[in-house]
Amino acid sequence: MSYLRQAVAPDAWSFHRGHFATSEGQTEKTSVVFQNGESGKTALRTFFVDIVMFCAHPLLRMPLALYKQEVNSGPFPADEPEFVIAGSDPDHLLFIGDVAVAGYGVMEHGMTVASHTARLISHDRRRGCRWATIGATDLTIAKVERMDDLGAADVDVVIIMLGVPDVLLATSSTRWAANLGTVIDHIQDRAAADCRIILAAIPPMGDFQDMPLWVRKLLTLQIHRLNQVTLAATLHRPNTVFVPFPDLRVGKMFVGDLFSWKALHQMWAGVIAAATMTALDEAGKTGPHLTHGD
Repeated sequence: MSYLRQAVAPDAWSFHRGHFATSEGQTEKTSVVFQNGESGKTALRTFFVDIVMFCAHPLLRMPLALYKQEVNSGPFPADEPEFVIAGSDPDHLLFIGDVAVAGYGVMEHGMTVASHTARLISHDRRRGCRWATIGATDLTIAKVERMDDLGAADVDVVIIMLGVPDVLLATSSTRWAANLGTVIDHIQDRAAADCRIILAAIPPMGDFQDMPLWVRKLLTLQIHRLNQVTLAATLHRPNTVFVPFPDLRVGKMFVGDLFSWKALHQMWAGVIAAATMTALDEAGKTGPHLTHGD
């Protein structure tokens, strides 16, 4: 199976390289240090969590089976995709991801997170945009790591949106870190020196719909540890940015009860687009940004 298909951020938070920005506007630096720089306490905690997740692997078979059932029966775009927005000096993007990049939950490619992101960037920067996607609902970090060519040679920004299958497969934090590092090296070895890499957080799957408490706790633990590893990677690798998933829950209501998949694609695209435009500016590829009200 071939995965390659060529071709408005919330005010409550923002993204920083190696930092989280709180809703109160205060920036909190993460205490996680990547691999060899780990403190003894952090390393011990990581080891303990890995053991817990290894033992819990059989328990994740049920949510994994439900995930496969949902994506096999769920809607996906049926139209022909478009990967170009006409305009001068176009920005070149590459999206690599699982369920979101594959377009789960929407009927047209123009509704996907990738297409929304490209349109927002093209509109704000007043220039064209070209993008490609590598997406599948079962795409894991290990599968991407084994790909010979990601097509990153002429790309300005790579947006990586992986993790959902890895959560359900109980991928260890050590394996995630190693595979992620290889993928980043692959991209940076082949892309231009100023290419930026956006590392999108794994969404809080336990917040999307009702599920047994033990399943939610396992998913939350697994998502947190993989996201922490991804965030820590940005502290030691140039031109990489970690982008948290916005908090969309209201009270005790689940995200799936509050928003359609179409709305979720659009909201997540707003966050990704904001991070991408910042990355493009940092790379020196500036554009005539629109002012508020344009």
